[in-house]
This record gives sequence, C-alpha cells and structure tokens, in this order.
Amino acid sequence: MKQFGFLLVLLSVLVSCQKDYNISNSPYKFIPSDTEVVFAINELNDFTQSIEKHNILSDIYNKELNETSTLLKNINTTDKVYVAFLNPQHTDYLILTKNDSTVFAVDSIPNHISENLPEFDISKTQIDSTVFYHKALNTIFVASNSLDVIKNLKPNEAKHKLTDLIETTENKTIASVVFKTKASNYSDLLFSQKIKELSNDYALLDLNFSDENLHYNGIVTSTDSITQILDGFKNTIPQKTNSLSIAPISTKSLLSISFDDYSIFSNNLKKLNSKTPDSTKTFLNFTNEIALTDNTLILHSLDANLIVETIEEKSITETYREIDIYEFGNPDFFKSRLEPIMSYETANYFFKYEDFVVFSDSIETLKSTLSDALNNNTIANSDAFKNISPNLSDDASIFIYKNNDGLAEHLDINTKNYHANVVQYTYEDNYAHVNGIIEEFKKRAASNSVTETFSTSLEAQIVSPPQTVENHINNTHDIAAQDTNNVLYLISNSGNILWKKQLQGKILGKIEQIDMYKNGRLQLAFTTPNRLYVLDRNGNDVSPFPRKFNDEITQPLSVFDYDKRKNYRLLVTQGKNLIMYDAKGKTISGFAYKSNNKNITSQPKHFRIGSKDYIVFSTEDNLEILNRQGKVRVDVKDKIRFSDNEIYLYQNKFTSTNTLGQLVQVDTRGKISRKDLNLTDKHNIATTSKTLVSMYENKLFIKTRRVDLDYGVYTAPRIYYLNDKIYVTTTDLQSKKVYLFDSQAKPIPNFPVFGTSAAELQKLDKSKGLELITQADDKTIVVYKLH
Repeated sequence: MKQFGFLLVLLSVLVSCQKDYNISNSPYKFIPSDTEVVFAINELNDFTQSIEKHNILSDIYNKELNETSTLLKNINTTDKVYVAFLNPQHTDYLILTKNDSTVFAVDSIPNHISENLPEFDISKTQIDSTVFYHKALNTIFVASNSLDVIKNLKPNEAKHKLTDLIETTENKTIASVVFKTKASNYSDLLFSQKIKELSNDYALLDLNFSDENLHYNGIVTSTDSITQILDGFKNTIPQKTNSLSIAPISTKSLLSISFDDYSIFSNNLKKLNSKTPDSTKTFLNFTNEIALTDNTLILHSLDANLIVETIEEKSITETYREIDIYEFGNPDFFKSRLEPIMSYETANYFFKYEDFVVFSDSIETLKSTLSDALNNNTIANSDAFKNISPNLSDDASIFIYKNNDGLAEHLDINTKNYHANVVQYTYEDNYAHVNGIIEEFKKRAASNSVTETFSTSLEAQIVSPPQTVENHINNTHDIAAQDTNNVLYLISNSGNILWKKQLQGKILGKIEQIDMYKNGRLQLAFTTPNRLYVLDRNGNDVSPFPRKFNDEITQPLSVFDYDKRKNYRLLVTQGKNLIMYDAKGKTISGFAYKSNNKNITSQPKHFRIGSKDYIVFSTEDNLEILNRQGKVRVDVKDKIRFSDNEIYLYQNKFTSTNTLGQLVQVDTRGKISRKDLNLTDKHNIATTSKTLVSMYENKLFIKTRRVDLDYGVYTAPRIYYLNDKIYVTTTDLQSKKVYLFDSQAKPIPNFPVFGTSAAELQKLDKSKGLELITQADDKTIVVYKLH
C-alpha cells in the first residue's frame, strides 16, 4: 500500500509538472478572464516606435499604452508580447512574454533603479519616473505597474471567449487587439456606435500600419441568440455594395446593409426588437441592399422598376434630366422599420436611376445626387476610393464608408488627407469578419516621386558598389568609389569628382571614418591587401600612414571606439593573426590574440552588451569572442560550419547562419541555438539589433514577411535605418532593377528603378528626401532622389 501511495504521489507530481509546463508556454493564460483589452504584439519594436506617431492609432490607443511604453521599449524579444489592461478604468496593466536571459536586461538600461522584494520574489524597477514590478514565472516574463497584480497572478485554465480570441490572433501582423466592444476608444475602429452600444461581446482586430495607413482584419463575436445588430444577418448571404456607384463623391458617411433575402433579414430585425415575425411584404422585399448617406436613403435592386411599381403612395413632382422625381406619400416608412441598424425620417421624395431608388427629404438633394451620378462624380469613381478598393472584400453584410470629414467627426481628430476609409462586416455563424482600411491619399506629383538626380562616370570599371561617406564640413554625404586601376574617387553630392587618388590594391570591404585628432574633422580609414590607409578630407595621406605589410591583409579594416571617446583602435587581420593599432599608427601592446591556428573568416566586429565589450569573428569552424585585450571572453565549444555571411548582434546575441541555412545564435554565456529558416545553402542575411532580413533565390524575407520577386540574380539585401524608418534594398543584376522595401515588406512607390549594382540609401544633402546610389553601368554611378 505504501508503494502504491508513493506511485500516486509521483503521478500527481508529474501531472502537475506537465500542467505547469503547458501553462509556462502560454503567457496569455495568465490574463484574467474579465480583462477588457488585450494587445498581442508580434513586432514589438515596430509597434512601440510607430504607434506613438501614427496619425490615427496614437489618438485611439496611446492614452493607456503611454503608461507601458517605457517598459515595452526595454523588452528585447521576437516572441509575442501581451499587454492587458485589467480594470474598467484601464489604469492597471499586465505585460507577459516568453522569458530568456536577454528579454529584460536591467543592467544595460540607463537611468534605472532596481531592487528585489524577497518576500514576494518580485523585482521592483524604476526607469526615469516609471515604476513597475516584474518576475519570471517558469519560462514567462511578467510585469505590471501594480504589485498586487503580480502577487496575485494565477493561470486561467478554463476555456473562455477572451483566450479563444487571443489564440486566433494573426502572427504576421504588427499587433492584434482584443477588446470588449463596449470599451471606450477601442471600438472606434469599428466605425459603428450602434455595434458598440448594443454588444456585450468581444472584438478582435489584427493591425497592420505604416505612418499614414492602417489596415485591420478580425472578427466581432455574438451569442447564440438574437442579441445585437450583427445577428440581424443570420441566415442571409452578403452581397456586393453597389450604392457607392450612386453616392456622391462629397458623401461624408455611408452605411450600407446587404442580404440575399429581405424577408429573412426583416424577421431577424423583428426578433432583435422583440417583435413578432410576420410575412408581410413591402417594396423592400425587392431589394438586396439599403444604404444610408448624409441626407439620402438608397435602395438597390436587380429590378428597380418593381420597387417603383409596388410603391402605391406616390406622384410625379417634376422631371429632372429626363428622370422622374416622385413625392412619397409615406415619409415615415423607414423611421423604425430598419432599427436598430438605421433610421431615416421624412423620406418625402424619391427617384429611380438604373438599379437604384433614392429617397430624400429634399428635391434639391435628389437633383444634386442625380447630377453627380450622371457625371460619374461618385464615391466608386473617386481616385481615393480606387486607391483602397483592391484591399476590400467583394461582398459584405455591413459596409461603412467615411471620407476625411466623416472620419474626423467620428474620431474627433484631424484627418485632413484621409479621403476614403471603409469598414466591412461579413456575417458568419454567430460572428462577423471585419475588414477595415483607413488610408491617407494625396494626389501624386505630375513627375515621378523617384527621379534621377545625376550620373557620374569614372575612367575605368568600378570594382565594388559605391558607398557614401560623411562630409564633416557641411554635414552632408559624399560618394566614394574605386575603379579597376585602383584609383579611389571622392564625388560630391551634386555629382562632381572632388579628387582621385592612386592606391596600392583594391579596398577590402567598407571605408571607415575616424576623427583621429578629436577636432570634428573626419578621415577615411581602410585597408588594401598590403596597406593600411588613413586619408584626410582632400585625399592626402595622414602621417604615419599608409603602413605597409609584407603578409597579406585578409579582412576589411575593423575600427573600434570602445567608449565613444574617439580613442580609436584599428584592427588588421592577416590570415590567422590580428594586429591592433591606435589612431596614430602605434601598435597596442596590451592586445594579444592567441590564434587557434585557424584562418579568420569574417571581419572582426565590436559589440557592447551592458557594460561589457566583445570582439567577435569566425574562424574556420569556431566563433571567437574576445575581450579588449584579445583574451577569450566567452568560450564557444561547439563547432559551427559558418556560411559566408557576417556576424551580427541580433536580439543581444551574436548571430550568423551556417551552411545548412540555419540561423545560429550564441549568447554571452557561449550557449548556441539554431533555428531553421528554410534557406538554401546559397543565401544572405542582414540584421539590425531587432530586424532580421534573409534572402535566397528570388525570395526575400523581412522579419516574418515574405516577398516573392521575379526570378533573377540578386545582390545580398541591405538594411538602412533613416528618418526613423527601416528600408531594405536588393538589386536584380540580371534584369538591372533595384528594389526598395519598408520594414513591412511593402515596396516603396515607383520602385524598382534601373541599376546594375547593390544600392545604398542615404541622405546626401540637406534637402528633403533620401537618395539611392547605385551604378548605371560598369563605369557610371547614378543617384536617384526619393521625393
């Protein structure tokens, strides 16, 4: 019996451990089931950077999210982050994500105060004026501005609609938000006050946005009984929204409802209004769409003549442009018949035009509507609507349109250039799909938004793509290039060749810049296979350079400025060995790298994590991680078959790929992790600290988003961070096209442009806009201006 009892205890422990394990892998399980608002954030850096300045979202969401921004900006993860607002006032928040050693590195955060609360096993941290509490629960990082929230945190294992919706959030959007539709502000994107007021359920919106635009998809849930507006569409089939073809372009707001059978829809509304369904028919039985605009009510039918024939109380008042305008004898007909979705009083007059019957309280309004329709001056024909129409669904149960004035009234903010904005609802099985678009629209300039600024020809073929260097005199940028005769050219940002200099050999990698005299004047520093050069602004050698080497230099020059005090270290790589110099060309005696007798296969790089320095490079099958003195700082024992890609600092880990196409990451303790990116052996990657770009064949991946390009021969992707925005370039050398994308993998308008080399993006001059620098042929540099 004792042995049996022991087995029972052991079994219960194992079950408990398994339960804890499952919970630990699901951070959202700790969100209380009565929570009103939850953000599920996939791209944390994009989200925190963008939402603060987004024209629309900043006004809707920023009030509560501002309270969390300090903490969110210091979380380093590519896993999903959950932000929950717990009480009706949304004053208490809870943040959860998967935990590892780099998620929240307190020691690397400036201006912080941190202490442990041992009685609760909770840490308290203050960053500037923001105070919060945090701890690790198994493999989950949790944080809150409320100590009580952290103390009382428990997993919620019961099935609940909130967690069901969280589980369905899209992983490829920037973020998703799940909220009770009655929650203030968060329902504004639904464009419907009625849906907000009459619903006690949840909505889910997956958000994708740039600075000007917002696209969102999701669902609004309902219960199994007739309880809210969306249930009026039970057992009906959504239809195309036709009213846009007759609603004037000046319309501020349009609400359209559609159905395949009006009698079913009508009986649903009666149930919704606690009335007894009946089979009474009216002229509305011949409709499949009813739309309410600012001052008209529009009916669409496959046979509008049947509607007119069925309306008994009518008489012709006048004829306008050969179209009869009728007086309607029952102006209150629509007052309560379509409630609670819409109501229209004083429908005094109407006309029939094509498949439409349009009602209004004013003959002049009808004449104006007819005039616009005859002149094709309608919403459907507007450039702004055509701009968003490719992103709209073909059919919808509810279609809500707002122009800039209608949107401004609805959101109570300035929406000057948002001329066409839409939310669609498609009902299906006790919920409705939501598709929303809020998009800024400006007429494009007559000339292309990308124009060629200048082209400059060299005397011989260019040996590597041109690069930009800073001009310290006027705080702009110039262009450096080298030809096959080993002549280095410096070209101004207006295309003039400033000087030429004969070099001994081809420049290895990129030209670096240093301020060796600490006076604000920059020098160019680089290596060729047997020289270390430092040139001044005019192309002259700076003494004691160049230094000559008998043994071949095998990697580009590495320039380190450990403490950002301009105490530069110039690191030269020769096969298996490293030699370090100061900015005056003197050997650093305190640096002594003991070679592992293997060739160095990547350019050594310096990274700082927290307060520690790391010099990192690959050898034939090892990753070397050194300290400032050249001694091993982190011992990486496992072998790595490196690809030809560089070593990057990504997610606070030393990152590259192997020959199997796997992402290989090494943390500061030497632990190696591998992630299959499904790349071929011939691939390229580039990263910032938080953005990963990879490419093989014609497939480009920017974070989690994939772009399928035309088949060709592509240069390695390059990442640029300019004007608070990430850009990615790659060039198809076969078709001679340069592509430019943003961080959401969306092509920049008017790209690709013509180019025959890898491209660099930079702000060359002080005028507005960026420049893209590439080659027009093997001797010519071409510069494009992005207006």
